[in-house]
Amino acid sequence: MGGQEEGFSVIGAFLSFAELGAEWVMWLMIVLGFVAIVLFFERLRLFMTTRVDAPGIARDLVRLLDAGEIEDARKRVSRGHAMEERVLADALEAYDRGSHVVEQVILSSLARERQRFDRFLTYFGTLGNNAPFIGLFGTVVGIILAFKALGENPKGGLEVVGPGIAEALVATAVGLLVAIPAVVMFNYFKGMLKARVGNTDFLGRIVLARLKHDEGHAPAAPGPELAKGS
Repeated sequence: MGGQEEGFSVIGAFLSFAELGAEWVMWLMIVLGFVAIVLFFERLRLFMTTRVDAPGIARDLVRLLDAGEIEDARKRVSRGHAMEERVLADALEAYDRGSHVVEQVILSSLARERQRFDRFLTYFGTLGNNAPFIGLFGTVVGIILAFKALGENPKGGLEVVGPGIAEALVATAVGLLVAIPAVVMFNYFKGMLKARVGNTDFLGRIVLARLKHDEGHAPAAPGPELAKGS
């Protein structure tokens, strides 16, 4: 008996919650969708205002490093706000400290920049994955209310359950309407981020290759005997 009473109390509590209807679910989805739109334009502004000509930077970098103009190479990227320029600026700043240090600087700077560009993208992915389920929850609530109304008025028929089921299906539609653009936004920015990381990686490898070449052709230090003889 105690188990049955507990079961009935849980069902009664959920039915009381369901009395709120599915409308709040739709408003929740609208708010989440509005936040997604705001974040989309914020991220779009960041990605669009930090576009650079990576092949052009690569050509300038090779030319300046081959000529030994390290300071000019630093000036070429020092004022940039793009991921590629900021990582290169850090790498060239540590150029005189050796290839091992420069490699670690590139990795740490790239991780820092990736966090800057990856910010808020998780929101799009989470919203795209879960919005349909939130809408489905609203649908379930609406159907529960529709059948509860039918139970209270068995002779009502479609006139009783029709409006409730229609409202329930609207909740699912709103969930899909929010989820699909969120998934598109997530994939769009992830693709752009992957391209930026690829550009930064190949530009960093140019610096490392030049530095390792210079280290390999550096004049050897004089041995102990030559040092004494001098």
